[in-house]
Amino acid sequence: MHDPDDDYGHEQLLQDLVTALLDSDTLEQLCTDADLPVLIERDGTPITLTAHTYRDAGVLTLDRGIYLELSDGSAFGLTLTVSRRPTIDVDLRH
Repeated sequence: MHDPDDDYGHEQLLQDLVTALLDSDTLEQLCTDADLPVLIERDGTPITLTAHTYRDAGVLTLDRGIYLELSDGSAFGLTLTVSRRPTIDVDLRH
């Protein structure tokens, strides 16, 4: 979860947000909502998705990111990279 004392607050917040979004619904529903085709196994069962932060998945990196595991055995990493830091002070509202 987000650490307010983290020097990389933006990356952490985005990582947590994407993880929650991808892990909160089925891959089938996400594809349907985005008007995309649904991945299915040969028996017609929809492929499922599990999302973890790199840290929670045990990915050996200092980068922030989301590790995606699909029920067909495939795995993907979405790495967050900083293109620019904020130019103003930013606080968190809870």
